[in-house]
Amino acid sequence: MHDLPPIPDDGEVPAAVARKPGPRTLQLVWIIPIVAAIVGGGIVVKRVLDSGPQITIQFNSADGIEAGKTRIKYKAVDVGTVRSVRLSGDHKSAIVTAEMDPEAKDFLVADTRFWVVRPRIAGGEVSGLGTLLAGSYIGADPGHSSESKRNFTGLETPPVVTSDLPGRAFTLLASNLGSLDVNSPVYYRGVLAGRVVSAQVAGDGGQVEVAVYIHVPYDRFVNSQTRFWNASGVDFSVDASGVKVETQSLVTLLVGGIAFETPTDQGTPQPVPAEAHFPLWDSRSEALRPHETVIENYLLKFTQSVRGLAVGAPVDFRGVTVGRVKGIDLDFDARTVSFRSAVRIEIYPQRMRPRNARPGGRYDVMSPEQRMRTFVEHGLRGELHSTNLLTGQLFVALDFLKGPPAATMDYAQSPPEIPTVSGGLGELQESVANIIKKLEKVPFDAIAEDLRKSLAQLRSTLGKVDGLVQHLDTDVTPEMKAAIAQARKTLKAAEQVLSSDSPVQGDLRETLEQVNRAAESLRSLTDYLERHPESLIRGRRGEAK
Repeated sequence: MHDLPPIPDDGEVPAAVARKPGPRTLQLVWIIPIVAAIVGGGIVVKRVLDSGPQITIQFNSADGIEAGKTRIKYKAVDVGTVRSVRLSGDHKSAIVTAEMDPEAKDFLVADTRFWVVRPRIAGGEVSGLGTLLAGSYIGADPGHSSESKRNFTGLETPPVVTSDLPGRAFTLLASNLGSLDVNSPVYYRGVLAGRVVSAQVAGDGGQVEVAVYIHVPYDRFVNSQTRFWNASGVDFSVDASGVKVETQSLVTLLVGGIAFETPTDQGTPQPVPAEAHFPLWDSRSEALRPHETVIENYLLKFTQSVRGLAVGAPVDFRGVTVGRVKGIDLDFDARTVSFRSAVRIEIYPQRMRPRNARPGGRYDVMSPEQRMRTFVEHGLRGELHSTNLLTGQLFVALDFLKGPPAATMDYAQSPPEIPTVSGGLGELQESVANIIKKLEKVPFDAIAEDLRKSLAQLRSTLGKVDGLVQHLDTDVTPEMKAAIAQARKTLKAAEQVLSSDSPVQGDLRETLEQVNRAAESLRSLTDYLERHPESLIRGRRGEAK
């Protein structure tokens, strides 16, 4: 400490004297806080420099997600950590705030996808089993967009196809989804070639859009002539060659599936771009059959029942399918107060084209109206025939008949009507009905009464015959036995008379000899008279002399 000036004895306070301060020195006690501040600042700076960008992911539910524990992974590598989980402002979703690693900042683009990985069964496959022990995590699929993004909406189910899997996506249009589901397999000639990515109803509500992803190298087999069909379950058919059962695999029996193939006889295929649209057929046979581009619509009206005829039933021309049934309605005739069945059909005229017809020939030059008018004038008529007597299924048959009633086609109505005749099973049913009506008129009761009377008379007659037989047995038979014995005696006597040693035989031989000598004398006399006829008058010459 510095020495203070002495205090005067008179008690007066001395005046302050300003002094120039000397140099200051750092105290050792301040070194530790300064070092701590420097170290803390370095840690903060390093933390700021090492930390990655923060993102938010919105999920419908945060089930299995824990702040500070749940990780974000890509290809099983950690690329981020969940920092907090909170509810959205409207309480309808969960907002997950996560910190990404600096190396993952390139992931954060507009088409990057996030989802929660949990144990799941889909499309016949089990995924996420590792999370049973390690817990759920958030999966990531980096996008390829150039637009940066920090706020994402998570997927509720894992994507079937990730961005690093090569291939192409296509859209299939079907009338209904059937047993197909997301992740259902897609086969090419029995080999797994892709997966169903998504399925949704089209905007107009008339079809279902099924998105499929075909992996490399199978995507190159998809072209303008490729046919896709629903391979779910078992395709069972019966034809002239027997029973056929077709299925792609056991998986398709359980969870459904799709198959595709390119026919080799449908023209030259052309390449198609990704996202191209294809129809999804119900079966392989329907998918691979020829699909016509030229279609003509007609109407047929039948007076008989069309029970057993269904939409889609074939229109047959002499064993060749030339069309199909499009609809079945009722037509009311107010004049006669009667109903007829109106069957709408479509015909594929190219299937009726002669095989050896020249391009641009008479068949091609004729208009549809001219062609059908000519066919009808020459006897073309429609009939209903049965395909199966057990099931009662019907189909429409077209054929040229001999001597049908004259008819023509009225092209003023749409669609034009092809004349029909009753035939097939319907005609047989009508014949049976007519026979039954005639049988109903037969007086079976009177016939039965007459038959009973006839049976009674027959029974009486048989009784009389039985009595006659007994009479013959008791009365006539002994007399017949006596007559037979007498006849035997007569025959025996005749045998004795006619035997070779009997006297009758000797006399008979002698008589025959005399007759023979007389015949010889008569012959000699006859010969002499022929030579000397005058002897009948003159006598013999010897006697005259």
